[in-house]
Amino acid sequence: MNPSDPNHNATTPVDWNTRWREKNGETSTPDPWLVRILPLLPVGEALDVACGRGRNSLYLAERGYRVTAVDHSREGLLQLRAAAKERGLAITTQRLDLEAAPDLPHATFDLVIDFFYLHRPLFAALMACLRPGGTLVVRTFSSAGNFPGQPRHPEFVLAPGELPTIFQGWDILLHEEGLEPSSKGGSLAGIVARHP
Repeated sequence: MNPSDPNHNATTPVDWNTRWREKNGETSTPDPWLVRILPLLPVGEALDVACGRGRNSLYLAERGYRVTAVDHSREGLLQLRAAAKERGLAITTQRLDLEAAPDLPHATFDLVIDFFYLHRPLFAALMACLRPGGTLVVRTFSSAGNFPGQPRHPEFVLAPGELPTIFQGWDILLHEEGLEPSSKGGSLAGIVARHP
């Protein structure tokens, strides 16, 4: 599975079950960018792609979204289900390998969020699972901006201007890149794009 850490050793896959097990019990908070852009997002059915332990899924569910959360890590999904139960939230979880031709439903979601997971061939499937007028949010590592410590593996890092090109013909509600440093080195990029 594609790592969310662009500086990992590409020959050694990240063991997400172990990583999430080590973080079990730690408080997780939603991504600050998601909190900031929430007013731009439609309410309704939401898909959280590569959700991990579900920090963003939980945030959306607490705000009235009907959330489906997908990830390849059993441990991450177990922790998400436990947290949702503890908070009295109904979140649908599905274990899914997003790099092996995932079976995502067509035209089902009002909102799709993809935070820190970059697998370029997946974009077509994510776009197709949105209803017309639905919104797709992507936030991940970027080589734009003048920040030290550029990530080592460009296959997991957006090039400057890449997101607007991917979403050409969509209504771009917000696009930022190279404005904020990443804790992993380099910078971050994000887009909020509405399906025509």
